[in-house]
Amino acid sequence: MAKWIFLFLMLSAFIFVLRYGKVEERLALFVLVFNFTGTAAIYRMSGENWLEPSFGIFLIDFCSLLFFIVIAFRSKRFWPLPIAAFQMIPVLTFFVTSVGVDLNSQGVGVTQGAWGFVQLLILIVATIRGRNLAKGHVEI
Repeated sequence: MAKWIFLFLMLSAFIFVLRYGKVEERLALFVLVFNFTGTAAIYRMSGENWLEPSFGIFLIDFCSLLFFIVIAFRSKRFWPLPIAAFQMIPVLTFFVTSVGVDLNSQGVGVTQGAWGFVQLLILIVATIRGRNLAKGHVEI
């Protein structure tokens, strides 16, 4: 069920941000799409267990983190910072699980996926707020 909710949210964000987003929001959207589709492709091709650390997934997460950091440094708005911070969680989790720290893999796997929902919601809200600011609405 969560997979279908996520796919609906991803498609909705994709359409909404492409239509109403500025350059920053669109760049973040493309990084998220790259991250989510790249992760899915690696799991499909390799048949790896999603609860085990994967170097291919780490590379995708790390590249996405670098892009989000660049967007955050170049932006004059706040919203890229939490997106970058949420992307840092899977990158750091890979290091922790790779050195053999015994974490509950089910919990780690679920929480890593949960940040994708939050990132999409932040992006949608940032697009709405950016659009309202461009129209001259007063910010509270």
